[in-house]
Amino acid sequence: MIMKSEMHKKIVQVKSVDEIEEILFKHADDYYFIDKELKSVEHKNTIKSLGARYLIKKSILDFLNLGDEFNDIEIENEDTGRPLVKYSGKVRAAITSKNVRNVQISISHSRNYVTTLVVIE
Repeated sequence: MIMKSEMHKKIVQVKSVDEIEEILFKHADDYYFIDKELKSVEHKNTIKSLGARYLIKKSILDFLNLGDEFNDIEIENEDTGRPLVKYSGKVRAAITSKNVRNVQISISHSRNYVTTLVVIE
């Protein structure tokens, strides 16, 4: 479901863990994620944690009409656990050209599902 207003865009994605596994196993880990992201999920439920990061990256790339520049987006966590997004390369250029001021993200998962919210201002 995608909701849009003049001030910001909200993108909500919900995928089952099975769907996430199918997506993630299509490519090598470094296709979607940088080493730092892979290391950050070592002691977590890897599929759910990486799946959430994938969904956030995909939402941002789709919004920017970019293809497979997954490694131009880094999702990391603050000490409090709050996720935040960093950009480089083509993604940074597209964010600048579209006058995006802020991107807020939220991650949630249950036993069988991963849900993400991306708010682009």
